[in-house]
Amino acid sequence: MDLFGDAPKPTDVAMDDGHAPSSFLDDSMDTGLQSPQNSSMFVGHKNVEDQFLSLWNKGKMPHAVILNGLKGIGKATFAYRLARFILKESGDDNGGLFGGDDASPMTMDVARDDTVFRKVMSGGHPDIKVVTRPFDEKKGKFKTIIGRDELRVIPPFFSQKSAMGGWQIVIVDDANMMSADSQNVILKILEEPPEKALLILVTHGVGGLIPTIRSRCRFVSFDPLPKDTLEELLIKGADTPLMPDDLDILTSLAQGSAGQGMALLDSGGVESLSKALEYLTALHNANAEDIDNMALAIGKSGTVDTIEGFLYILNWWFDQQIQMQIQGEASVRIGHITVPALKNQTLQSVLQLQESVEAHIKTCQIGNLDNRYMIFKLLRIIQDGE
Repeated sequence: MDLFGDAPKPTDVAMDDGHAPSSFLDDSMDTGLQSPQNSSMFVGHKNVEDQFLSLWNKGKMPHAVILNGLKGIGKATFAYRLARFILKESGDDNGGLFGGDDASPMTMDVARDDTVFRKVMSGGHPDIKVVTRPFDEKKGKFKTIIGRDELRVIPPFFSQKSAMGGWQIVIVDDANMMSADSQNVILKILEEPPEKALLILVTHGVGGLIPTIRSRCRFVSFDPLPKDTLEELLIKGADTPLMPDDLDILTSLAQGSAGQGMALLDSGGVESLSKALEYLTALHNANAEDIDNMALAIGKSGTVDTIEGFLYILNWWFDQQIQMQIQGEASVRIGHITVPALKNQTLQSVLQLQESVEAHIKTCQIGNLDNRYMIFKLLRIIQDGE
């Protein structure tokens, strides 16, 4: 996603999230921010790891958990970390359910050269299955739901005996995207959970899950990463050095999510982010030609990622406008950019303006209207609201 150009789309962001003590940020472990399946880092959620270590050491590991929080905050990375740990501790190579000795594990670390780590990373471990949204080859993007066909593989998997003599684990990523019909597959599993099996549902909001599923799972909430941890991860993941102002802009927009921060960094960099914010800031002095040029600059590539990137920044900008109204502030500063509060507005009028913009965006998306028109009109709606 290059906000203002036609650069090729980057490969998938190197992580869903980030996690664990800063001492884990060691080049001997990861050479950069990697995908959740490949990452040995876990930064910023030690309380979550301690919770599951305690459950495991007491022999009280639940049969199903929901890992919930912002997208890119570390949930999928932890899901794989937990899976590797349980497969390592419970498998034949480690002497059974609780290991080969009496010592309780103090960490979930599994060495990168360990057989379990390598098999999980390659997708070749027989006792773990991962279900995600299917990719639509014709449209070139992931589908919006996880359907029954994707979830039907889970019951047969859990019904067979563990290949390695330990636990069996299923990870459903983006589980909040399961269709209402497909969730019945999950519910039937939860009604009669198999022994030595763990179902991990990774969600970015549990509103889409039916109550009977939520009530049968252990719910774990992931807090946004603290700013210093987020900065450390972004510095490690960036291809080029980040200046203090760059870090401030990225961390502010990422809102505690390392994955989102890396996505923004990979989508044109801080310069593109700054341009988007500057366009929004300059609306009160812009004429029709200026707005037309802004819309053209933002939407000229016509890619889904480009538009989604700008809409993400727009949502952040509205959040700041709402907070400024609540706190009575005239502006907020991130990096070298000052974002002023909308003039002559109240909290209610800002909320109404946001609703008008969202309604316009939804209409354009349903009608498959031109992206340039969508951007041009929403900029005019904001300007008219000032």
